[in-house]
Amino acid sequence: MKTLAAKAATVTAVSLLLGLGLTGNAQAAAYDGQDPISAGCAGDAITAQETQIWDGYTNKYDGKIQLRYSPSCRTVWGRVIAYGGVGQGMAQVYRNSDNAYQQCMISGGNWNDSLGGYSCYTPMLNDAGVTGYATGWVHDMWGHVSSDSTGSY
Repeated sequence: MKTLAAKAATVTAVSLLLGLGLTGNAQAAAYDGQDPISAGCAGDAITAQETQIWDGYTNKYDGKIQLRYSPSCRTVWGRVIAYGGVGQGMAQVYRNSDNAYQQCMISGGNWNDSLGGYSCYTPMLNDAGVTGYATGWVHDMWGHVSSDSTGSY
């Protein structure tokens, strides 16, 4: 009788833990493809990784790529900032576990004074229990394209 009760308690505990784990991941996965601002995830966002984008032609930094992370939503997204030139660029964010990705493009007119450049940010990807990274490209006024990637987080 005690053995049966112990087994039942173990099954119940494992079921609860699995249910909690799946709920956390399912909630984060529900954010895949959503806008971080309108979904309310940008409020506690941090820049988990950041890399300056170097232009070897002009020997200067033309922008930067950031991997943004929301602890409350357990999501990541990419943001690219182009410092000047023609205000064109692109960001992509990748999830390492399955290579899922989202992207955005800067096409001029997206100047952001607080960031000091033209910018765009990608829709989000679930980051619960996995890692991701961001890649960004910027164009200079001579049409040269420079790119770089962040580390994974």
